[in-house]
Amino acid sequence: MGVRQCIGAVLVSAVLGIAPAFALEPGAASGTVTLDKVVSKLTHAASAAEENLFDSAKQDTIIAVSDRPIKTTSPADRTELGRRAGAGEIVVVIPRFDGTKLVNVGVGVKGESGIVLLPGAWFQSSISQDGSGSLKLAPRTFEGHTHACDLQFHAKKYAPPVQATSAPAQEPPAPVAEAPLPPATTSNISPKAGAAMVIEALMQKDEHQALELIKLGADPNGSDAYGIRVLNYAVMMCMPNVVQALVQRKADLQYERAPGMTIMTEAGACPAAATILKKAGAR
Repeated sequence: MGVRQCIGAVLVSAVLGIAPAFALEPGAASGTVTLDKVVSKLTHAASAAEENLFDSAKQDTIIAVSDRPIKTTSPADRTELGRRAGAGEIVVVIPRFDGTKLVNVGVGVKGESGIVLLPGAWFQSSISQDGSGSLKLAPRTFEGHTHACDLQFHAKKYAPPVQATSAPAQEPPAPVAEAPLPPATTSNISPKAGAAMVIEALMQKDEHQALELIKLGADPNGSDAYGIRVLNYAVMMCMPNVVQALVQRKADLQYERAPGMTIMTEAGACPAAATILKKAGAR
C-alpha cells in the first residue's frame, strides 16, 4: 500500500469511527478494564480453541486479554488464570466466542478467588478470523461489584514457551500405592460439598457422576463462589437429564444470577432444558 492509500485508509477509518486493521500487531491489545473504579490497562492478547459447550464437533475461540504476557498458561485454562489474577500476577479478561457470537466473558483481578463469569449478552463485541476484535461493556453491577471495559485486541494463537532441555533426571522410585478414596455417600459428603462436586462433574461433562451426586443429596440450590447455581451450570452445559433431576429435587426456578437473567434466558441455547424448565413452571 502506498503512502497516499495508507493515509486515505486512516482518514476513512477515522471518519467511520473504525480502528484501522493495522493498528494492533498480532498478540497486542489496547484499552482498559474497570472494576469498582480501579482501571487496568490491557496490552496483550492470546487465543486458543476449546470444545464448544453444546456441540463436541465445534470449537469455540477463547481470547485472553491481559496486562502482561500469560506465558505458560493457556487462554483456555481459566482455573490457573484465575489463580494468577487473584494473586495479583495479572489482570485478565477472557471472552469466549462461538463463531462470532460472544458466549460469556471471564474477568480475573487481584483479590478474587477465581474468574468471575459475566453474560455475553451484556457486551458489545466483534471478532474476525484473524483474531482481531473488540469488547465493550458499559458500567454494570454484578455480585456487588461494578464492571466495565473498552478493549480492542488482535489475538495471537497461543503457543507454550519452549522449555530448555536438560540432562535426563534419574528415575524416581516407584510411588507407594495409596488406598482409593471411598465412593461418595450421604455419610461422607454434605449437601453443600455435594453441590460443588456436581458443578465440577458438569464442567467435566460427566453426566453420570452429576446424577449420582444429586441422588446422594447434593444441594439442588448450591452455587459456586460467584453465585452461579448448580441448575445454571446444568443448563449452560446443556445436560437435560441433570436439569430434570434438579427440578425433581425442587431447585429454585425463579433465581436470577443477574438482574433479568432468568433460568429460561440462559436455557435459550439448550431447547431440551428449556422444555423441562417451562413445564416445571419456570418463566
